[in-house]
Amino acid sequence: MEARTRNHLLLSLLLFSAAVRMFFFFQLRGTDLATVPLLDSETYYDWAVRLVAGDWGWSETYWMGPLYPHFLALVYLVFGVGGSEPLIIQLGMSLLNVWLVYRFARNLLPDDNGGTALLGTALFAFYGAPVFYAGNLLMATLVTTLFLLTGLLTIRAIDKPILGNWFILGVMTGLTGLARGNVLLLLAGLPLLLWIVPAPSAVRWKNLAGLLLGGVLMLAPVTLRNLIVADDFVLLTSNGGVNLLIGQQHDYKGIFAPVMEEAQAEFDPSMETTLERELGRDLKGSEVSRILTRRAWIKFRDNPGAMPLHYARKAYRFWNGYELPQIVSYDYWKAQFSALWVLPVPFVLLSALGLLGFRFLPRSARWIMVILIGSYFLSLLPFFPTSRYRQPIAPLLAVNAAIFLVAVYKGTARRKIWLPAAVLLVMALLPRWAALEPAEIHWQVHLHEASRAGKRGDLPRTLAKGRQAEEVRPGLADTPFHLSLYLEDLGAHEEALDALGLAQVRYPGSRLIPYRMGRNFEQMKKYNEALDAYERASFLDPDWAYPFLRGGLVMNLQGRKGRALDLMEKAYERSPGNFRVRSNLAALYAEGGQIGLAVEILTDLTRDYPLYVNGWFNLALAHYRAGNPHAAAAALDRAAALRGLTDDQREQVARLQQIIEKNPG
Repeated sequence: MEARTRNHLLLSLLLFSAAVRMFFFFQLRGTDLATVPLLDSETYYDWAVRLVAGDWGWSETYWMGPLYPHFLALVYLVFGVGGSEPLIIQLGMSLLNVWLVYRFARNLLPDDNGGTALLGTALFAFYGAPVFYAGNLLMATLVTTLFLLTGLLTIRAIDKPILGNWFILGVMTGLTGLARGNVLLLLAGLPLLLWIVPAPSAVRWKNLAGLLLGGVLMLAPVTLRNLIVADDFVLLTSNGGVNLLIGQQHDYKGIFAPVMEEAQAEFDPSMETTLERELGRDLKGSEVSRILTRRAWIKFRDNPGAMPLHYARKAYRFWNGYELPQIVSYDYWKAQFSALWVLPVPFVLLSALGLLGFRFLPRSARWIMVILIGSYFLSLLPFFPTSRYRQPIAPLLAVNAAIFLVAVYKGTARRKIWLPAAVLLVMALLPRWAALEPAEIHWQVHLHEASRAGKRGDLPRTLAKGRQAEEVRPGLADTPFHLSLYLEDLGAHEEALDALGLAQVRYPGSRLIPYRMGRNFEQMKKYNEALDAYERASFLDPDWAYPFLRGGLVMNLQGRKGRALDLMEKAYERSPGNFRVRSNLAALYAEGGQIGLAVEILTDLTRDYPLYVNGWFNLALAHYRAGNPHAAAAALDRAAALRGLTDDQREQVARLQQIIEKNPG
């Protein structure tokens, strides 16, 4: 193919891709999907907003990859918080990725005339999922860009195996790992490429050192930050344990699965709060990860018969053609945005033909693709696959698919063998059992849209989306229960109680339903009704501490101190490690004149939870009531010295300090 023709075709492809992205953005902007972040997107958004405000997460290790939230924070610093600029930039990056696929293929196949590179670029350009994910506050686009750059640098390091190239490759690999930590497995896989080109042993070891040094230098600031801010040695993030535990839930056939039997009364995705209640002390991020990693290993070890099939299912889900949703469903939203209709290439085509394409790669290129794609696949296998998690290797699979198609076209591949093989593999990787029921997908989407509407204060749309969820899967208790949570956050307590009433009819044995009723009644200041609801919850699960805790707090508001203390003691019996129970119990003891007992509990509490500011504050108050202003002042000094206090907490501490100074005894 002549260079002029090749350049014209590439330019046409890029212009088409740019037009599609512009059209998609104009359709997307202003919708709740674009303007109201949810779940992981909400976490990234909130994290970025806190960074812009100067909150660096004191006392907390990084729990998720820090690069994407910092990227968002930089965008918000430049353009202001809450605008569409991150999505515009991501769509621009997704367009850049189309060009990077071409550059990657050209560098990988230097002897090709450019036709294979163009075909691979076209296959990727006409695959719609990368465009869709670029329109969400998710890291898929950023990771794909970084992974492509890592691939380009890998080719350069092989072509010119000098120390500087391998060092830069290590830097880029480490940078990509800051976004998604599983990519760091490349630091173990890439050294294998040092042995595919002839070089003196000393040069190989020097290049290996350069690769690892580059990776370590990128990780070092994050590790140092975790040491300084959280006093915890965590290389990158502390979410590995919980994700490993999720990945061993074989009953869920390889999809994202809960790690608790029932949703908790409070959102606890990291399980840190749950474990702290179990163990009765503050836990560092590294401790939480180690505990959950051990539990994941035990679950894996104790199910030897189920795990081979479980891992086979996860591997199949990774490679098959179904766009497994989590957070957002590409298949659902593709039907809603006509801009995506002109992008018909399915993942199964990239996957099936891409796997076959390994056979027709030149030796050096094959090793590069095996290491890049294989390392990424293996790095996700212990966890769980979703469509957006496999996006970074989609460009590489598109290149492999083009190589296979060109080999068939030119006759390099025996068509009588390889064409039937391609058809069979495509059929084998079609969704089949791996696909979720459409009704389940629509149900999830409608509930997510109800949540988004609730977050922006739109009661009619929240209710309407709840009704749509009910229509696609009628009779579920989960539908009105989840809707009630969105209505509760919206402040529509009467509507939330109606929804909970319906949920209770459908699932009368749920402890959470009457508990949430009690929380709604509390916020409506209907305390007697709240107490009745908490009593029903405690009847359904007498060992659950939360109804007793909330009941005690309500009784205290009503001035019924004796009954409040009785309920709080019952909560303490059931959850002695719960710092909120211990703090409130001590406060009730102090108010009732049992100062010594209050001081004892709070002393133990601040020992076990040294970062819990309310514990120190209540200890200071108890010491002051006991006539020990020096101990009170010391406890307040500890509270004031905690990092990351809110303005309200600082003001609360300062007021008590002033009281102690004016009335020292």
